Amino acid sequence: MGAPYGARVVSVAPQGGVGVLALAREWGDLPAPGLADLRAEVSGDLRASFARPLTRVAPLGLGLVGLPRWQGKRFRDDGADGDGIAGANVVRRRDGATEEVLAMRASIGASFADGRPAVVVAYAADARRPWRWVRDELRLRPDGTLLGMTWVDAPVLRRAPGTPFLLTPSR
Repeated sequence: MGAPYGARVVSVAPQGGVGVLALAREWGDLPAPGLADLRAEVSGDLRASFARPLTRVAPLGLGLVGLPRWQGKRFRDDGADGDGIAGANVVRRRDGATEEVLAMRASIGASFADGRPAVVVAYAADARRPWRWVRDELRLRPDGTLLGMTWVDAPVLRRAPGTPFLLTPSR
């Protein structure tokens, strides 16, 4: 906590200037990582970014639901037996330091979008609202970034399309 992170939410225009819709279409073509990939590719710091038109809207919305100045995600292979790894979201405090908030666990599971395997990031059942209903899914892009899709597993909202974001490994 408070360690240097080097992440900053930035505007990205992946693959030649495309935005949210192109990322959503890309989802179904991406490979589903295996557990070994999850441990190798996802462990560590992942810097967040958004495609247009979410570059301004998403950070504001995340601030309203408890993740102000969201910087990304941090995962650690905690050595626990089982099928996942522990993690937390990373936010930048007003004093400039980073802080881990909102614990999560990543494992391999079926995607809400297409039923194919994805890295499923789940928050605790007793997490504050709305996070107890939020599910992030991750798939690996050819350039090494992770395409994330956020879903809300609540009546009516589960039918809504996922909201894409990108995570870039800090290596």
